[in-house]
Amino acid sequence: MQRYTALLISTILCLWLSPARGQIIKSPAAVDVYREAEAALLAGQPRDALKLFERSLKMQPNLSAARRGMAACYELLRDYPQAAALYDAILSSDSLFSRILYYEAGQAHYKSGNHRQALAYFRRFEALQAIGVDTFSLNTERELAQEAEYMKKLPGNIRACEVRLDSLKFINITEVVNLGPSLNSKDDDYFPFLANSQEQIFFTRKTDKGDEDLFESRLEEGGGWSKATPMRAINTNLDEGMCTMVRDGRRLYFTACGRQDGPGVCDIWEAYLSLEGDISGIQPLQGYINSEKWESQAVINCDGSILYFSSKRPGGMGGTDIWYSQRQDDGSWSSPTNLGPRINTELDEEAPFITNDGRTLYFSSNGHPGMGDQDIFMSWLDEKEEWNIPVNLGPPVNSAFRELGLFLTADGKSGYFASDRPEGRGKLDIYSFQLTEQLHNKDITFVEGFVIDSLLNTPVQATVRFSNRPAIKVGKDGRFFLCISAWDTVGIRVEKPLFHPYQNDFIIPIWDNRQYYTIEILLRSKYDQPPPAPAPVQDTLGIPHKKPALAEFTHTIYFGFDKATMEIDEVEKLDAFIKPLKKRHVQRVDIVGYADDIGAEAYNLRLSEERAKSIAVILMNNRIPVDRIYLEGKGELAGGIKGQEFNRRVEVKVVVVEE
Repeated sequence: MQRYTALLISTILCLWLSPARGQIIKSPAAVDVYREAEAALLAGQPRDALKLFERSLKMQPNLSAARRGMAACYELLRDYPQAAALYDAILSSDSLFSRILYYEAGQAHYKSGNHRQALAYFRRFEALQAIGVDTFSLNTERELAQEAEYMKKLPGNIRACEVRLDSLKFINITEVVNLGPSLNSKDDDYFPFLANSQEQIFFTRKTDKGDEDLFESRLEEGGGWSKATPMRAINTNLDEGMCTMVRDGRRLYFTACGRQDGPGVCDIWEAYLSLEGDISGIQPLQGYINSEKWESQAVINCDGSILYFSSKRPGGMGGTDIWYSQRQDDGSWSSPTNLGPRINTELDEEAPFITNDGRTLYFSSNGHPGMGDQDIFMSWLDEKEEWNIPVNLGPPVNSAFRELGLFLTADGKSGYFASDRPEGRGKLDIYSFQLTEQLHNKDITFVEGFVIDSLLNTPVQATVRFSNRPAIKVGKDGRFFLCISAWDTVGIRVEKPLFHPYQNDFIIPIWDNRQYYTIEILLRSKYDQPPPAPAPVQDTLGIPHKKPALAEFTHTIYFGFDKATMEIDEVEKLDAFIKPLKKRHVQRVDIVGYADDIGAEAYNLRLSEERAKSIAVILMNNRIPVDRIYLEGKGELAGGIKGQEFNRRVEVKVVVVEE
């Protein structure tokens, strides 16, 4: 109640002072009724207040404040759909009435179950932070104080919407498919893991005799899987299980039990893979991950810096818990940290999987509220870098039976898991499902880079430095690997004795990750002539990459004398300019406003700013991203009578990625 009444008071105190936005009170009687409504709300009588707000709105139909009051009443009465409809009506009729209203509309839609609309409002509220607050009718200190509180909550609210929408993608799956007799046997088959290419699958099989081994299968021309065969380079007459591969394709982690070199009952081991698929360097992990207790079921994050695993080591919440460890500078692993009581319970949590962006964790549990024996859950990191309360994925992935070990492919479009549901071919069987969208929010591109002597075309050992991430020392093959948010720009520097310093920025496009997006760092020797321009970089299939480049689009909007609103013909021209940009990847938007030199200099400066802001709002309403906006009003330009007309303008420059 206090939140709503405080908000109403701030609205009332500042609303009548903003005639520019059409909120002048035309009916004194409407003021009186509005004040009665406020008093009723302050007295904790939302039903009475609602009737009074409705009366004041009938007296003055354009009174947005009355609609806002009605929305607050409906929220207090827990009628969130009605509140959401009122917020929609306000923002539809006056999009610049109040910036915080976008946040409140998002809240109402979220509570109404309209998660996609809620997310749109929350993101709009976030984008509007780039626009000056004096663009909006309500810009008092009270409004700004409330906005500061909303900004603290905004990241969590956005993530909650995303996760809810992600979980609904599971619920909307109409079918999960058994992978068939080539993989699934009469025994337990579980813990699936696919290579980036999605043409090779690894999994664990446990026979009736209790022996666990790793198996692999390859995709055949007809689309089916070949008959699974044991991974003889890893398997022994003891137990081996659940493998995971770093997305760079060179390191593999698996569980080995009872081996002489391992300190515990079961431990996590690593192996190296060559380009040809040969396995070598098999050894237990160095550092503090393995203990005398049971460690198993490891999964590595995208760039190989954090390992999540299950363990029965002391210090947990009970049963098997999920822990994580970080790779240290010397390659060993740090002392593990328990993921805490939001993830782990007194029962068993196991089989973790982390998404490419490192923000969403999937795991199996019989300790969280579930649908059956053991279910698959998801949790995500909030703005405080804390794991949120897990969400059950629901049917058809989860059932009344046991579900274990979710895995998502490198492109996030396919999922795999194991279940012992009755329609299977044996005990635990491996199932798959398809999605049209990823199950996590951020697109990540797998980047494979090479440092090369441009003259000799040979790899160079060097330290590669980046503008926004730790440096990487590349080995004799000159190779390095990165996980980059799609459409981010990566700045790279290399300084190597006997070579000229190298510096370049690479725009990383969205990629399906079946093959790596490759970049070459071509170093030029100080003792040789500059080499010819390099040929297009080839990916692993021999197909040249089309490197993204930047393109600029410019447009000028002209205004009438002393106006910050456009004429119809200018609106049509701006619409035509915006239309082809809507589906482009916008990198930057520059908006600069000008005015003529008639009148006071300070007034002209403000007028130029208002013109620029009005264009920024139009771009935002057309879903042109403004998170990298540069907005400026430069004030007056001197000129003759003819020049004055052309000085009343706004210049727009949009930089996009050419795909």
